[in-house]
Amino acid sequence: MKLNAKAVSVVAGLAVVVAASYAWAGKAAPRQLVQRPVGEQKWEEFFPGGPVESFITGTKESKTGPTEFFIKFKAGFDSGWHVHDSDYTGIVLAGTIIETSPGSEASKPMGPGSYYMQPSVVHRTQCGPGADCYVYIYEPGHFSFTPTDESGKPLPPQPKAK
Repeated sequence: MKLNAKAVSVVAGLAVVVAASYAWAGKAAPRQLVQRPVGEQKWEEFFPGGPVESFITGTKESKTGPTEFFIKFKAGFDSGWHVHDSDYTGIVLAGTIIETSPGSEASKPMGPGSYYMQPSVVHRTQCGPGADCYVYIYEPGHFSFTPTDESGKPLPPQPKAK
């Protein structure tokens, strides 16, 4: 997957912001270089047949944050309504992401190089038609995902596939 220069520069800028937030929080920034070439990233299905994720910081099971990961959605993907325990930011690296939150401004299709901050409110994430989406996500909190209806009422748990 070819990334454009604007998307790469946005991710580099976000890395500077994340490092600065560690300093503000009184935590020392990492002292050693961390490198995760794309070919060495470990990808896992979010749910069977759903998007795939590669965690950089944290895991799906972590009880504390922060959490950083890359996520890939197939063209036409729709997450359905859901909520997370913390706000998160996303940088679109490929494809077109559409974030929809009831009561917020109208959705704007976001292509490579786009940034968004999704508050911890009910919303849905879609990958536009025509091209798969590749997104970098940063959550200051732990990873969470609770399916809901459009009003934010949690949906009953779905039976696990065998």
